[in-house]
Amino acid sequence: MVLGLLAVIWIAVLAPPLLRKGAESRRADSVGDFRRHLGVLQRTGPSLIAPAHTRIDPSDPRPVHRPGAARRVALARTRTLRRRRNVLVGLSISTFFFLVLGVVPGMHVLLVVGVGFAVMLLAYMALLVRMRNLAAEREMKLTFLPGPAYEAPALLRRSAN
Repeated sequence: MVLGLLAVIWIAVLAPPLLRKGAESRRADSVGDFRRHLGVLQRTGPSLIAPAHTRIDPSDPRPVHRPGAARRVALARTRTLRRRRNVLVGLSISTFFFLVLGVVPGMHVLLVVGVGFAVMLLAYMALLVRMRNLAAEREMKLTFLPGPAYEAPALLRRSAN
């Protein structure tokens, strides 16, 4: 019985690499792999910067946006706010729960745990306030630079010749 179990474990460990080796024996297309990886990087990259392989007009003052980027940013922001709210509520409930139980005779050790949760709650609230202030300051100081105000010399301009 034990030997059968060991045989099954060995087969489970050794079979996937052997199966993969057969798939890798086919000729690999490195250019296709490279393009696929670039596509993945493009989808996961920042949404306000144009990819390097696209052409943009440098005199256009509008920021470059990818389709659907605003929606992804809004969803990420919503998830972040929900996560922060859940942490805040969890810390608040834990603090209240342990402080109330710590008042019960014979459970004064929980009062120390409640104070610890209260300290964590205060630290988290201070962190949230600091992050909000930094975001407001960043938003206040953010300005877009104008496009290039000069004409490139004729020698430096690209030509289609």
